[in-house]
Amino acid sequence: MIAPKSPKPTAADERRAYRMATERDTGRCQRCLRNCGMGVTSRHHRKARGVGGWTHVANLLVVGGTGTTGCHGEITSHPAQAIDDGWMVPGWADPLTYPCRRWLPTGFGTVRLAWVLMRNDGKWDEITDDDAQRRIRDGVLYEEEAS
Repeated sequence: MIAPKSPKPTAADERRAYRMATERDTGRCQRCLRNCGMGVTSRHHRKARGVGGWTHVANLLVVGGTGTTGCHGEITSHPAQAIDDGWMVPGWADPLTYPCRRWLPTGFGTVRLAWVLMRNDGKWDEITDDDAQRRIRDGVLYEEEAS
């Protein structure tokens, strides 16, 4: 089934999405949590803009570097690996239902790497490793969950 296209966000919508993603990710690279971009952080589109990955909060991650340096460069240089690792979304998939990796705080002042489904309200829902791997492996559109 072909879903209707969502409207392209306005410039104000994009600024809001970038701000919300930066706040959600506390301005830190979600791939390595280090200063991998030599002080440069950017918002990475999990689903490329060229294949319909508009600037919505669920489609953005803060990563270090640019499209050619740091973690951002590693992600864009190795898209197949980045999809398997949860840093990118395939062109056919919806960023709201495709698993993403991110660092989550623990109750002990540390963080752990987990699988989540991103939301457009600047939050996420954690999912199990098995669920994430099933979604990636099966390549299924989970439309019932997106509604």
